[in-house]
Amino acid sequence: MRTGYAQAMFGCSGKSSAGAVAKAEECGVLVISWNFPPKQGGMEDLISNLCKHLRRSRPLFAIAPHADSINEEGWVFRAPKGGLPTFAIYALYKGYSLLRSFREVHVILAGSAMVAPLALILARLFGKKAVVLVHGLDLIYPNGLYQITCVRWIKYCDRVIANSEHTASLARERKVRESCLQVIPPGVDLALFDPSGFRDAKAGLGLKDHKVILFVGRLARRKGVAEFVQNCLPQIIAEIPEVVFLIVGGNPKDSLAHRDDVQSEIEARVREANLSSHVRLLGWMTDEKLTEIYKAADLLVMPVLPLKDDVEGFGIVILEAAAAGIPTVATRVGGIPDAVEEGKSGILVEPGDYAEMSQVVVELLRDDRTRFALGNYAQKRAREKFGWKSVIEKHEDILKSLPAQ
Repeated sequence: MRTGYAQAMFGCSGKSSAGAVAKAEECGVLVISWNFPPKQGGMEDLISNLCKHLRRSRPLFAIAPHADSINEEGWVFRAPKGGLPTFAIYALYKGYSLLRSFREVHVILAGSAMVAPLALILARLFGKKAVVLVHGLDLIYPNGLYQITCVRWIKYCDRVIANSEHTASLARERKVRESCLQVIPPGVDLALFDPSGFRDAKAGLGLKDHKVILFVGRLARRKGVAEFVQNCLPQIIAEIPEVVFLIVGGNPKDSLAHRDDVQSEIEARVREANLSSHVRLLGWMTDEKLTEIYKAADLLVMPVLPLKDDVEGFGIVILEAAAAGIPTVATRVGGIPDAVEEGKSGILVEPGDYAEMSQVVVELLRDDRTRFALGNYAQKRAREKFGWKSVIEKHEDILKSLPAQ
């Protein structure tokens, strides 16, 4: 496709053109997302919560992948069968039908760069605005066909919303104009993770006399959990024998990008180092059960690796821990510096410096005063910057800035 024709068809509208700006209650949204519950992960949580909050002020419909035995309200439409090709065809068909029926929908919101072309096609067919959320990996996934068919088109969207400054820098490298680009962090449910009134959660887990280190998330290779078990945990246990490492999450079985069996690798390293009494792999959990785990934790670790073909766009679990008053020790990788304020809400170390990470974890577990101070600041920062109220307001501002056709 020649550049001139592409710009005419998919031109960026960084500045508002003539036309009345739609009121919030009139500016309906059609969301198209491959990442949607019951799939589990940070992107899924972000998109489902974004939908839930935006629906309070405007009409909103969502087109999502196939899922078995799930009860939902009538605003979510699911592909009849699994698989990405089926989802893409269904999204175009159902999106076309919805846009013909509901003229108050003015914005097509793509849940990631992967589905940006679907949003663009529908937006240009109906004279609507296309907005895409980008998260990091969806921009750099190392597949030439994917880069050509999906990522290259984000620069023609009317707005590109990045989850961190690092992700925004990746979008700029892909020719997204500054006038179209905005950084909005993920939100966190402050009420769900509020630690006020915590009981002795450690006792309920049989960990009353233990120090608890926590990891939460998909066991993708970039998370570095197996490396942490091998390179840090033995040193930490040598200094603090009562340490227990809780791992919440599992292999990302629904992911198109992550196929490694990292969970089995972690289990093998635990056996090899005789750490079974210090490590618990808890699998995936509901929010309610996860809240209890946060209550028992002393410290969150995010030992993320700087992989060439993968990236940590932000780290939503860092916000959950912060809302629960728990500081984080993490590597300085990807968008994590947006989630952790260095020396105030947690500590950042250079990736691969396992001696430093081990030392920092030991020092914080021994120093209750410093750990509590970091946790209190993290909670205050989460309330001020990352509550859904303030995050949704930023998204609302973008929707209001897009003129109705």
